[in-house]
Amino acid sequence: MTFSIPAGAQSIELIQNGTSRYVIYHEATAPRSVTRAATELQDYLHRSSGAKLPIVTRPAPKMISLADNAASRAAGFSASNIPWEGFRIVTKDSNVYLIGRDTADRQRTPNGGRASGTYNATCEFLERFVGVRWLIPGEHGDYVPKHTDLRIPETDVSDAPAMQNRRVPYTQERRPDVQQWWHRQRLGWSLYLNHSHNWRHTIPPSHFEQHPEWFPMRAGVRVPPTGRYKLCTTNAELVRAYADATIAFFDRSPSATCYSLSPSDSSGYCECEHCSALYEIDPHGKRSVTPAILTFYNDVAKLVAQKYPDKILAGYVYAEYLFPPKKTIKLEPNVFLVWAPSFDYGFTLARPELQQQWEQVLAQWTEVTHNLAYYDLPVNISTEAGALNPPGLEILKFLYPRLQAAEIKGVYVYGISAWGRAAPLNYLLAKLAWNPQADVEALFDEYCVKAYGAGGQEINRMFRGLDREVARHYREFPNASYTLTPDMMRDIYAKNLPQIERLYRSAEAKIQDTDAKARLAMIGDNLTVLHWNLRQHDLLDEPKRSSFFLSDAEFFAFLSSHQGSLALHPGTSSNAPSYVKTKQSVDVPPKSQQTEAVRPFRLRGDQHLILRPTTDAQMEVKFSRMATRGKLVTYSVYRPDGTAVTSGLMSDEVPLVLEADGAEYYHLVISAGTASFMIKTSGAAWAVDSTLSDQGLHLLGTATPLYFYVTEQTPAFHLSLEATPPGETAVATLYAPDGQTVTEFDCTKISVDRQKIKVATGQTGWWKLEIQKPAIGQIDDVWVKLAAPHSGYFSLDPAQAAAVR
Repeated sequence: MTFSIPAGAQSIELIQNGTSRYVIYHEATAPRSVTRAATELQDYLHRSSGAKLPIVTRPAPKMISLADNAASRAAGFSASNIPWEGFRIVTKDSNVYLIGRDTADRQRTPNGGRASGTYNATCEFLERFVGVRWLIPGEHGDYVPKHTDLRIPETDVSDAPAMQNRRVPYTQERRPDVQQWWHRQRLGWSLYLNHSHNWRHTIPPSHFEQHPEWFPMRAGVRVPPTGRYKLCTTNAELVRAYADATIAFFDRSPSATCYSLSPSDSSGYCECEHCSALYEIDPHGKRSVTPAILTFYNDVAKLVAQKYPDKILAGYVYAEYLFPPKKTIKLEPNVFLVWAPSFDYGFTLARPELQQQWEQVLAQWTEVTHNLAYYDLPVNISTEAGALNPPGLEILKFLYPRLQAAEIKGVYVYGISAWGRAAPLNYLLAKLAWNPQADVEALFDEYCVKAYGAGGQEINRMFRGLDREVARHYREFPNASYTLTPDMMRDIYAKNLPQIERLYRSAEAKIQDTDAKARLAMIGDNLTVLHWNLRQHDLLDEPKRSSFFLSDAEFFAFLSSHQGSLALHPGTSSNAPSYVKTKQSVDVPPKSQQTEAVRPFRLRGDQHLILRPTTDAQMEVKFSRMATRGKLVTYSVYRPDGTAVTSGLMSDEVPLVLEADGAEYYHLVISAGTASFMIKTSGAAWAVDSTLSDQGLHLLGTATPLYFYVTEQTPAFHLSLEATPPGETAVATLYAPDGQTVTEFDCTKISVDRQKIKVATGQTGWWKLEIQKPAIGQIDDVWVKLAAPHSGYFSLDPAQAAAVR
């Protein structure tokens, strides 16, 4: 909370006619956060007024004194009663004191975080008295008004964050300029929480061979761990192993204060007798595993506390364990819960019934524990397609005051990585993390004026109009979640693009300020991407009439020139993945005797292909049946030694064409996220890698027979089929080179059917796996994996099959 004494007669003339008699003082031994505060205070005062105040390490008669030091204590001020990360700004006897609660260099707070209270005070001083705003990261991000004179009124202001852990992730925060923006917005934490999905890291798949009973039971069978696998949380040995791994972590890292207990994401919980006995039915008639998860959290926490009673063990309450247990479970004092209400992802809180549910469930969790933080993406449309993300003003006004009233200790609320899509939203999330009671409407209006200058009114109207349209869509489309859908593209973006374009171009014509022009151009970059994507979906009547129209070639060049842009969704890394540097033996054996025409199929997600030229002319890869799910699907091509050949954007209109340059083979690496597609080649044999993930080659909806070559030196191999029964299922038949059936795979009851296949004499050659429609459920997401000693590559087109060894 902030307290301020009104200005009196004793104001301080800090700057007069562009000059100042003041210095910036801090002790010579001050921590780096304080020296950084001094440098930034000097810089922004100079940029604003032209006066450059010296930075000194001895007190002076006229000074801005930073941090808790001898001079501030002599004046009667101390940081001893200030909360971690908090501060006080006070004037006395012609001096200004910026006093914060700070941690020394390499020191942590008792809860494992850091505190830069004096730096926070400096940012508040610059915002409150100089009018500085940090609108976006980087070169064009600052708003710094000009002052010939600067007078500081008599002041006594104290403030501290409402929450001890404040993060706005997925804003490209690994970039130094974004990290700096985070600091200036006072994001940070004096309470460190690690709540990531952690079961796989703590109990790796290698334990299955010795301890299958630690892993989930489905249909009476312990399921081999792949992907986001689960654990048997009622197994006492498993609990002990998890606790031992946690203790070992703290042994290795004595300064660490938190370890995550959170399950892996997605479904697949154990169905053994003991686990099932703990499950409940949630308010919507679905299974709730909350009692089992909280019991597991407690069981591990008790064991860890025997050696480390003061360490924090954090864990989600989320998805199938989102709703509190019907019977109260008293949590161990070292357990810290992170509530992630996955039912409100996207803009679903535009629906009144979900607001009511949100309030009810939050109130129930606050009765369970006071150790509660918050994880959410409540105003996010996940996409790389350039669709502008409005700020969700009504949702933000609903959420943040209620979080503060519930005494939530931390917020981890997703921002948007493409700042040109959602800079106002990122700004609001940062401000509300510090002060949940801030006036959202006023903050947004001020942002538009200061960020876009003379065009601020148009951009304000544009984002507010999108806000209303998105809220309407979520009320009218009950299945809308947090990812961009074709319905959204049609109903929100294609329908409103003409009005968005008019407002954007009107703002562009008015803006004269260089920085405001650059901020506006970041929006324009995303509208260019959005227009191209709407055109790919045939949602624009006359696309060439738009000022955002680019031909495919122009658009690909545009994306290439904007790699690494803060404005757009960050592209894939330019570094070659390590597996393209591994030497492979690739040849084209005689065709299989049991081939058939390629059926329509879809590969889903990231892929790694080997292409072996079959002519001296061009090779061509055509992409079709693309379902991008808002993703800009990119590819990169590498030679056998890992050197790059080319890269680009996948499109069903523009194939990838490669000139054979003498290389034995090429790597084609596709970054697809959740997108799906079909591939057809000419001039090259090809195979696709099933070892890119431990689940295997990911197919979606339909599948064609898969072929793989078994050599004479292969005595046996492991082959697995995976699905997610009971809804998504799969069965498959494996054929030897002579066409004889070897075995059947069945994922109608268990998620993973993994078998060891022995190779008999005379079975060298092409084997075939045919995935078939099951009697129950349906084929949707299916994974197939070939494990060592086989190389793990499948061919999907028998006429263009390559064998990788």
